[in-house]
Amino acid sequence: MNQGLTAVQTAQVVGSLHWATTRLFEVFGLWAAEADRPDIAVSMATSSRHLGWHASDLAELLPDSVLLDDAVQTAPHALEVDAAVEAIRAIPGSIERLAVTHRVLLARIAARCVAIERVSGPHNDAALSRVLAFLLADLRRDRDDGEALLGRLLTDVSVVEKANARMLEAESRLVTAGGLLPVGID
Repeated sequence: MNQGLTAVQTAQVVGSLHWATTRLFEVFGLWAAEADRPDIAVSMATSSRHLGWHASDLAELLPDSVLLDDAVQTAPHALEVDAAVEAIRAIPGSIERLAVTHRVLLARIAARCVAIERVSGPHNDAALSRVLAFLLADLRRDRDDGEALLGRLLTDVSVVEKANARMLEAESRLVTAGGLLPVGID
């Protein structure tokens, strides 16, 4: 049976997830507004809206104890991370952005949520586990819908190559920056 997270670890996890969901909510919202295809705009806007909801849920879990002030950071874990996200935000092309959204950014958040979920305790981390379950459900649904749309759009070798190049660019930026979310609690 898992012992769960300490109060400090929970504060760190919630703070970093809050930052990431809020930041990607903003990026996907901008990408939806700039999309040149209605189906891509709807997909991006849906993912953005879901992340916004979950960012709000995570904000409610942020501890309000002054004893945990040092542990709670609703900011990137490294300065390079925000710069990497900003560079990713500048990636051109609606199809490329859709691929980066579903195959890189949402995939990284989902992977961290699963890792956190596995170390969470059934009693002391119940509120976090509930938020993670809803977040993961939306991430799964959004990624499935995104993959279905990508399956219809990635039909030309040159389009696939451009999407792959942008995904590699996004992955490289995140890896160089130390990841979208900090690791180490799992």
